[in-house]
Amino acid sequence: MKTIEIQKAIIMPQVDPSDIINEFSVNLHKYSWNDLFSALEQEITPIMRIIIRAAISAKDKKQVFQLTIDKAERKLLQINNTRRKNFVRRTFKKWGLFSMLEILKDYPDYESDMMFKDLEVKSKKKKRKKIKPRFDFRAMQLVKCEQIFHSVDKGSKEFNKVCERIAALTRADIKRSPLKLTVKLADKSTYLFSFKWSTDESKIKAFHAKANITGITHDELVEFRRVSNF
Repeated sequence: MKTIEIQKAIIMPQVDPSDIINEFSVNLHKYSWNDLFSALEQEITPIMRIIIRAAISAKDKKQVFQLTIDKAERKLLQINNTRRKNFVRRTFKKWGLFSMLEILKDYPDYESDMMFKDLEVKSKKKKRKKIKPRFDFRAMQLVKCEQIFHSVDKGSKEFNKVCERIAALTRADIKRSPLKLTVKLADKSTYLFSFKWSTDESKIKAFHAKANITGITHDELVEFRRVSNF
């Protein structure tokens, strides 16, 4: 189908929209922007307008034209329903109980039962705030304490101990206090290492394992931490 033929076909009501869809699916690249936008300026059927706009969108995004007649018809139905609902709401706001008479002028087949659905305003669902999972040492310790909390006898010393531990961890987490790790080396010397509050549990465990190596020195631990970047 030549360009001049498609321009004529688009504005002819008796032309099957499926033929235009098939043409664009194969030969959209042959049509210029002027061809497509000129077609929109003509008095064309609503479904043909949807097809042309889909063609313009595909050409703009350099994508294959994939619109089907079923999708075009569903889009047209959606547009018509939205226009009807907006008209009904405007009319009801202006005329109230007498709005049915005005609606029937534009929509002769309109029924009163339809008005309740058209006037219904769906409440917007509150979007759940996405909580990013935490794997820092303190958060993981809280998870472990919570498991113990639900598994031990509520009257035991262990229960009181885990409650105190949860309170201390929670308080430190709220304040974002640095993590403190005391290391005692083989030569009896003791050192206090401080880590950022958000340091991953895996890094703390790696440092702790390194500190437990027999014969490890303070300088070696400092170098290990520097190289490991935590």
